Amino acid sequence: MYEAFIDLDELVVRCRDKQAKQFIKEAVACYKAGAYRSCIVATWNAVVFDFLHKLRELQLLGDKEASQLLEKFEKLSSEKKVKELWQFESDIPKTALKPFELISNVEMSDIERLFEDRSRCAHPSMTSLEEPFEATAELARYHLRSAVTHLLERPPVQGRAARERIFKDIKSEYFPTDSQLAITYFQKSPLARARLTLIKDIVLGLTVSLLTENLPDDERARQFSAIDAISSMYPEKIREILNDKLSDIILNKVNDENWDKVIIYLGKINIWDYLTEPCQIKGVAFIEKLKLVKRKWYAESASRENLEILLIANRIFFLKDAVKTKLQLPLKELIIIKPYCQDKPQYHLINEQIKPLLEKAIPQANFDELISMMTESSCSLNEKIQPYLIDKIKGLSLEELLDTCQYYKRFSSKKKLKILTDILETPVTKLFEQAKVDDLIEIIAKYYNDKLFEELFKSFLKDNIPKIIHRFKLSSSYPNAASNANLLNEAADFISLPQWKEILKAFFESNEIYCSHGCTSAFESLFKKSIELDVSVKPYWLSFREKLNSLNDLGTNERYINSLKNVIDSQLELE
Repeated sequence: MYEAFIDLDELVVRCRDKQAKQFIKEAVACYKAGAYRSCIVATWNAVVFDFLHKLRELQLLGDKEASQLLEKFEKLSSEKKVKELWQFESDIPKTALKPFELISNVEMSDIERLFEDRSRCAHPSMTSLEEPFEATAELARYHLRSAVTHLLERPPVQGRAARERIFKDIKSEYFPTDSQLAITYFQKSPLARARLTLIKDIVLGLTVSLLTENLPDDERARQFSAIDAISSMYPEKIREILNDKLSDIILNKVNDENWDKVIIYLGKINIWDYLTEPCQIKGVAFIEKLKLVKRKWYAESASRENLEILLIANRIFFLKDAVKTKLQLPLKELIIIKPYCQDKPQYHLINEQIKPLLEKAIPQANFDELISMMTESSCSLNEKIQPYLIDKIKGLSLEELLDTCQYYKRFSSKKKLKILTDILETPVTKLFEQAKVDDLIEIIAKYYNDKLFEELFKSFLKDNIPKIIHRFKLSSSYPNAASNANLLNEAADFISLPQWKEILKAFFESNEIYCSHGCTSAFESLFKKSIELDVSVKPYWLSFREKLNSLNDLGTNERYINSLKNVIDSQLELE
């Protein structure tokens, strides 16, 4: 727990107060010269000056007891009350313990022994004249070390006041969440050269809080930063503290609802070496019962919080096997959690364990499951899925394939959608070639805005303009007329002059056409497209515009007819 050997010159460097440091230098010089009595006397002088310096520091912090004690010392000193001053010095060990808690009970005994030996060295009358006190090198060095390590190297705040101050600092929203900055912060706090008791109280207090309390994320981040910093400052001490106490805290203070906090703690604070077997058993049981898929209303989704817990657990040595077993999920659940893990570096370990499970499930997967199993990052997995996906496609109709594309277009990324359309392109093209023209027109009318197979659609439209126009002329309802008009829009690039005239004439020949809101709106787009193609308004549009004036008493569609008129008139004004 403590250094086995400390060099004398290092003891000098460790002293905080300048006057105390001078006396320790003198004590070291005496020790090296073999003047061990003088060494012990100088060491006690250093303790006295250091104690007075600490009282002044506490006075500046508003400590009333320190102020009163300083006033008492200064009064005794000014009045040269030697007996009372002697008593003041002899009381330093007890006063340092209570009320100031600068040292522990054991350390007080060491400082009292230093005072007694100092008296023996400086006052021969206090020893036997026949057997004068002989200070040995070992005794002198022991007192030198005790004085520095128990008192001179430490800040004035150590006990309850130090604990309160440190916890208050950590609770401040300005305490650093970066552990390196926290180390710098603590090096200028009571934790610099702190007693083991203080270190233990702080670390265990933070540990209990992190394991049992529901605190805001930023406060938990500060607490983890503090433990990391203290662990870096006192690694061996913290390792021994946690190895001794962590298991008891977990078993006695953590209820079932807070076991996620235990996993987070064990994953972030890695200076502990082992936990007791009961702790490990509970940890494995927690992972076994962890729900990776949550159900809300009628939908299922991955639990991101629990996936994070599983990821942390995978870094804890006694939970690795439990994590591996936990991921032996049904295919349905694997597919649900996969999107949350893929292409995220932090989930690499989970991805590596999911991948072989998915590969094993490929032969039994249905069409939707195969598509859901596809990934943007694993070409090898996609290559294994593709033959089974193509086999499933063989039994689907053209409309079912297009419906599939429409569905996955809404939920897939561009990269994954490209993989899917590349697979579907050949069977869709083949079904196009096999289908009847009338059936294809019906299908394209439904999927005219599907850009996934735009080139295939365009090629078909170009070769079948007459049939598309004929279909438009036979529109049997308002929605049917709108759908057919939209199809004409898609084919506008390939419509000839006679065909334009035929289309515009057909507009007035059926009230299913000219009374359709959607059809009228589609003709606005058709007019704009014709301008893009031919720059100016063609004569056949002028006669069409004249005929629009003859459409009266159209009820609710009059507004849409007027809108179409305005679109044409606006262009005519420009010309």
